[in-house]
Amino acid sequence: MMVLLVAGLWLLREGPAATPTDADTSGVERHDFLEGLPLDERGYALLLHEQVTGDGLRVVRDAAALKAAQGQAYYTDNPGAQLKRTLLSILFLSPPGMPPDGAFVTVLKDKQRVETYRCYRAFCAGNEAFDPPHERDMAGLVEASEPVDLVTERFDHHDAARARMFKLMQDPEVALIEPADLPAPGTIVFPQRVRLSLPAILLETDETGHAARVPFDQAALEARFAAAFGHVFPETEAYRLNPMRVSEVYPPSQGWPVVGDDVDGYLRDEDGTLRGLGGVMVVAPSLSVDVTEGMAGRLRAPGAFDRMPEILPPEPPFVAARLAEMAEAHLGRPCPDCFKIELPVATVEDIRVDSLDPPSFTLAHYRIAPQ
Repeated sequence: MMVLLVAGLWLLREGPAATPTDADTSGVERHDFLEGLPLDERGYALLLHEQVTGDGLRVVRDAAALKAAQGQAYYTDNPGAQLKRTLLSILFLSPPGMPPDGAFVTVLKDKQRVETYRCYRAFCAGNEAFDPPHERDMAGLVEASEPVDLVTERFDHHDAARARMFKLMQDPEVALIEPADLPAPGTIVFPQRVRLSLPAILLETDETGHAARVPFDQAALEARFAAAFGHVFPETEAYRLNPMRVSEVYPPSQGWPVVGDDVDGYLRDEDGTLRGLGGVMVVAPSLSVDVTEGMAGRLRAPGAFDRMPEILPPEPPFVAARLAEMAEAHLGRPCPDCFKIELPVATVEDIRVDSLDPPSFTLAHYRIAPQ
């Protein structure tokens, strides 16, 4: 952030910031996107994005049209103007937000992306005054293009997805096949998947209330869980643990709501103000497990995790102490275990098991739309 502020001040060092209408060619770039491509080879195509077509994705497959446009087709971009606008937004604490996709054209070879050329939308749309303005010559490519539709398919086995991909590679009506996230050939596909939600972990926050005083070590917890799970369920051929996911939840401004058998609803002060417990954040770990049908039944059985070694860090001691103080003040007698805090998590004591959709594999491709 400091580097960006310094850069922004450097831009302003000689007076007010330049506006897009000021003559400044320093950031303008020319892109001859077909230049140097061996278009005599088979398999080349060009994907035209919304900035070019104004009407969704289109593709140019015609080799003659591509060769005719080579040496003529180009466009100009102004990334320098985009950088200045971003720096000034940061400097004046006016975040620019997430910019829209600036893709302009993408070179394809054998139905795969080779390179995507981008363009600063405010400049290339031509609806703002820049000097010099955006220029382009698509050299007949738009006229030679065809619309494409996105087709998404799901498969129960990654081998089926690979077989389908091979067929799509031979299909002349397919323009682009998105890279598929498939496991290595031979990877076992289990028929069921469950989610294991681990009990919530309480961590003391620092002075800001938005970070743990001692950082949470997710990698260490994941390693301890894998070892403990393997100890209870040594049949490793019957399941596969997927990466652990962790959600962090911070208390509301008044703290976590306090509940108990002797409290009507949530604990409140005499004036009705919610009296909660602050200074503690919640970490909610979970992971999915691909399993055989028999293993799924074992995980859902009562007491499935009773022999699981303790792997979670202890609760901060001040939590129980403060809850005991609240209980004694409210009830007029010591009652160390009468009050608890209510947390927006899946579980606070036992490991919870939920069924998920079975594993599947997605394959997406762009196909020439019917005319």
